[in-house]
Formats: sequence, C-alpha cells, structure tokens
Amino acid sequence: MKNEHIGLEFQQNLLFTELLSLLGEFNKEQEAFIKEKQGKNSDAAVPPWVGCPNENSLKEECLTLSTDRRNFVRSPPAGVEFQFDYEVTYPVAMATLAEDPNLEKMRFELVPKVINEETFWRNYFYRISLIRQANELSSMAESQVSSRINSMEGEPAVNPRVDDVLSTTSDSPAHEFVSDTFRATSSDLEEVREGMKKLGMDPDKRNEEEWEKELEAELQDYEVVADGDGNIHQDSNWENQIDELLDGEHISDLK
Repeated sequence: MKNEHIGLEFQQNLLFTELLSLLGEFNKEQEAFIKEKQGKNSDAAVPPWVGCPNENSLKEECLTLSTDRRNFVRSPPAGVEFQFDYEVTYPVAMATLAEDPNLEKMRFELVPKVINEETFWRNYFYRISLIRQANELSSMAESQVSSRINSMEGEPAVNPRVDDVLSTTSDSPAHEFVSDTFRATSSDLEEVREGMKKLGMDPDKRNEEEWEKELEAELQDYEVVADGDGNIHQDSNWENQIDELLDGEHISDLK
C-alpha cells in the first residue's frame, strides 16, 4: 500500500514537472514574439513631431508639454471624441521617450504610483493631438499668405485711377480675392475643423456671426484686384474709396 502511494506521488510530480516545462517553453516563445513585434514597430516609429510642418517649433512645444504634471493626470474633457489605441501608440511612445528626458522622468514619477501606464499615455497623446491641430492650422495660414506674397512679388505698387478700377472690377473675369484662395482649400479647412470638434476645440461654440465678421475683416485686409494684363495691385481701401466717389457723384447729379 505504501509503495502504491509513493508511485502515485512520483507520477504526479513527474506530470507537474512536465507541465512546468511546457509552460516555460510557451512563455519563452511568447516573450520572443512580443519582443520581435515591438522591435519591428519601434524601428518604424518616430516621435509625433517628425515630418510635420514647422517641425522644430512643434518639437519644442511637445518637449515643453512634458514639464507640466497636469498634462498627464488630467483626462480629456467629457464628451471629447479622442481615439486612442494603446498597442498601436506604444512604439511611438517609446520613440518619444528616447527624445524627451522630461517625459521619461514624468513617467517614472507618475506610473504606477499615481496613474497607470495606459492612462498616462492617453492623456499625453490627447494634448499632443491638440498641439498638432494648432500647428496644422498655423501652417495652412502661413502657406496662404506666403503664396499671395510670392504672386505679388516684383509688381509695382501703383494705385490705378478710379475709372480703371471700375472697369476692371466690372468687366474683367480675371479679378479675384484672397477669399477665393481660401475656398479652393475649403476641404482641408473642413478636415481640420472636424478634427478640432472631436478634440473639444469646436469653433462653432463661438458666436457664429462674430466669427464670420472677424474672418471677413481679415480677408478684406488682403483684398487683391488683377487687371486685364495680369498686373496685381493691393489696396485694402479701394472699395471704400469707390463707394465714396460714387455717392459723391450721385449727390452732384441730384443737385
């Protein structure tokens, strides 16, 4: 009876040993697979500012972000649609850590004592997305102004006679305004606008009429008229001057 008990115990120990061995092999294979996957992703991953317009200034803003603890412990506002996939973002996070010593320090201080790893990166990349949205808008505005300046470079800044302006603006199909250029890229602006809505930066929350007035005023400052020969002249007060002259002529006719 005693021998049977010993034999059964020996078999149980042998089976347990085999299970441990199989489990160990499985864990090794799993770890190797994860390291291989992370290695491939890390090779292709870059910090979030790489390849963006105004890359240097954007990098400085992102590096500054890592110096404020609140950017990591505060979650995105309620109702904000911010898509975040921890597994997909992880390689980018590791690439950013390699470039940002303050980010590494902040992570050491907060994870896991204050917040967990996923929450830390979610809050961080939410604010990175806000910075990138603002940078994209700024870049688009600079591009519009730069293109208008380049088109007018080298042209004589001579004010035409009022009669010439009237005939040009009424008869020539070549006249255009800076607002026309903005319309040409309305799809880009709408895409950025939608992105801002999802991140809680909805411009529609402002008074719509006030926003339109401000935009119209800015566009009028850059009003451009082209004559039939392709010469471009810039004068933000032309339209007002024309209206005043027309009003004066109308009053003279009545007298």
